[in-house]
Amino acid sequence: MRPNVWGLLNGLYPNKPPDDIPLIGVKASCLLLNTLAEVTITQRYKNNSSNPIEAIYVFPVDDEAAVNGFTAHLGQRTVRGVIREKEKAKQEYKAALDEGHGAALLETAGPGSLSVRLGNLAAGCEAEICIVYSTLCPVEDNAIVLKVPTTIKERYMPSAPLQASDAASEQPAYSSSVAYGLSLDVDIYMSGKISNVSSSTHPLSVSNDPDDGSHCQAKLGVEKVAMDGDVIIRVKHSDLHKPVVFLSSQADVDNGSAGLMLSFVPEFEEASDSSEQLEFVFLIDRSGSMGWSGNSGKSRPIDQCRDALQLFLRSLPEGCLFNIVGFGSRFEKLFSSSRLYDSTSLEEATRHVASLDSNMGGTEILAPLKSILSESSTSLLEKVFGKSGMKSSRKLFLLTDGAVGNTQQVIQTVKEHAGNTQVFTFGVGDGAASDLVNGVARAGRGESCFIRHGEAIDEKVITQLGKAMQPVLEDVAIDWGVLEVDEQSPLKINLAPVFNNTPYTVFALLSKASQHQGQVVLSGKLLGKEQRFTVDVTPWTTTRTDCRILHSLAAKQVIRGLQEAGGASKKVLDLSLRFEVASSEASFVAVEEREEREDGVLKTIKVPLSPIGPSVVTPGPMLRGRGGRDGGGVSYPSTETRSCRCAMRDMPSYEPLALSHATYSCMCSRGPPRLAPTGSVFTESSVMEPKGMAESAPMVPMAKFSAPKKRKSRGQDEAPRMAFAERAAAELPAGGPTDPLQALASLQDVSGYWQLNERLAQAVQMSKDAIMTSRPSDVTIESVWSTAIAIAFLQRKCGEKRVAFSLMEKKAKMWMAKQDGMSSEKVDDLITCACKLF
Repeated sequence: MRPNVWGLLNGLYPNKPPDDIPLIGVKASCLLLNTLAEVTITQRYKNNSSNPIEAIYVFPVDDEAAVNGFTAHLGQRTVRGVIREKEKAKQEYKAALDEGHGAALLETAGPGSLSVRLGNLAAGCEAEICIVYSTLCPVEDNAIVLKVPTTIKERYMPSAPLQASDAASEQPAYSSSVAYGLSLDVDIYMSGKISNVSSSTHPLSVSNDPDDGSHCQAKLGVEKVAMDGDVIIRVKHSDLHKPVVFLSSQADVDNGSAGLMLSFVPEFEEASDSSEQLEFVFLIDRSGSMGWSGNSGKSRPIDQCRDALQLFLRSLPEGCLFNIVGFGSRFEKLFSSSRLYDSTSLEEATRHVASLDSNMGGTEILAPLKSILSESSTSLLEKVFGKSGMKSSRKLFLLTDGAVGNTQQVIQTVKEHAGNTQVFTFGVGDGAASDLVNGVARAGRGESCFIRHGEAIDEKVITQLGKAMQPVLEDVAIDWGVLEVDEQSPLKINLAPVFNNTPYTVFALLSKASQHQGQVVLSGKLLGKEQRFTVDVTPWTTTRTDCRILHSLAAKQVIRGLQEAGGASKKVLDLSLRFEVASSEASFVAVEEREEREDGVLKTIKVPLSPIGPSVVTPGPMLRGRGGRDGGGVSYPSTETRSCRCAMRDMPSYEPLALSHATYSCMCSRGPPRLAPTGSVFTESSVMEPKGMAESAPMVPMAKFSAPKKRKSRGQDEAPRMAFAERAAAELPAGGPTDPLQALASLQDVSGYWQLNERLAQAVQMSKDAIMTSRPSDVTIESVWSTAIAIAFLQRKCGEKRVAFSLMEKKAKMWMAKQDGMSSEKVDDLITCACKLF
């Protein structure tokens, strides 16, 4: 029977979906073994119509997930899905429908999403589809994070043509009214004693095991929740930062191999490369959706980004280069090229950051990325310092809440420049695409993290900045010793750098003849010096260890490495079939042969998802909202014309006056009209720097960044620096920062110290006279004492945000230790003395 596609398969459903949507409920049952998770998703369908139907449901999974199980319960029969080459699976599914049999097909719909097709579901009948996948949970803020995604954010479709890998992704349908919901339970086993199980997104009910402190169970606090945002569960336990080894036995799998996972936690002393000139570029998403606060009732992502950026600016090392680039439908650079970090540039950046808003339309990431990455670091250093041959390292921080249709193009662009630019990514909100955030970080040999609605951005930004400022273990190699490894992930040719005190996970598939005990050595070079870290293969065991988790994840990780390295589709297919893992080359199919075959017209129904974030289509890729504040900078318009409504969905509401600058036109037959900007369009080469943005006088050449040299006293050369903090604070929005940490951050000098003045006294809730009279007699430099006061206030009054101000504190201590009569020990003693005042 040939399906007759029905409904708005390629567009949005209306506010009220059709009454015959067949999906009636979803259940997730999770097994969590330290950082390993196995998730079983059960979907219940019912055909309420009088004719047989085909239900299509595109739904999310983590992009790291290894899908290794598919079962269909059709009436009284249970049919186990088998894995086939992708086109062959489609042919078997179609043939079954044409012959009137029941069938189900599970295939990848794109990165981070699966598609289930349930065909010939008879009138009035129910069915259950069970999908099993394994995933590796990240460690964030000293907790293992289990994420169960429930919906997919609409992908912004860029104007440029898509690559084949991007264009092949199947897009889901959406409806603002979805009747089905989610129930969830989790069985948790840790290698150490569990100290906390919590969720920042949903109420939880936790049952502890009275006989085993490393085991507990959790479920949602209500029977069913709406599927409009990820479920996030965090687990803390006593052995979180200890190396862990998982090993499955040969007898448990048909092919006789063993799966292995090692988690190294390398620690090395902090160091810096004095010969390397650092450049920091912050690329921030200013699309309309960054102005949406979700259901949390808390501040908007763009507001949190502004606060995080202010701390970011104060945490940079003296003598580095930096820039801030905002993007939407166009992109805007604070400086035409990165500038030296000094009082003047910091003052400009402070004003610029204070004015940032979510007023730049869509999510065109590729153009600003290319602009940043194409700039020669060598030429930039020669321009700034007047020297040639300087060693440079660019650190790029990408912060976005988006999902884009050209993910693979973005990843490929980053990969091409990985030799001179390290990329750290931040996914903001519930809908940030994990394939984009994780993929870009891997390609840029950096790290990724996610900030959900209601979570603080500043601490995670500063944590990543701290990692970027420290050297990493490079030229990484793994010595498996007596273990005989058939496949490993990361691939030998693509071993990522290792960050200090950060888990580094390696998967391997061992041969049949391999031993199961021994030592594995992780080695690399830290600033040219050899480093070695050894882990004994003594597997952690638990009553719920399931070897299929390891085999599936190991195979998935190897497959991902092969795909990211380019090509190798035959090897991907071989691994998929051998270990029964769905991939771009293989799908699951289940066929129920029926004696009474279905006949008639088969109606196809696409199950809609709940949308994430605002879906209002409003004017303005070239317009400014919220009074048109830009904060200065150099603006670069998009060079392509949009082709459909999807490109406009991220845009916020704009003031009616702005409508006079735009006209509507539509080049597609579906969806609301797109906006076509009118008037002059500038190219990058024709953009002039606004008045006041010209480069300042040539700076004194600096081969490296360092804290200021010791001074006998604060003389006239310090006056411009002293004036900066007061000027910057005075030019912040009316009233200045109300948060104590932000207030103090706005007053810190580029060198790291705090000048004693009325603003500082107000920020630390003391009078200026009280600060002066409390100064120890042996402290001769006033700013040394005022800086100790500021640090003490942060430690005592803002202790819960210690990570957020850690680099500010570190820089301040470095400055203090450089002053006459001071040392690291005396700095600590002075701060301890100042703490007694609070």
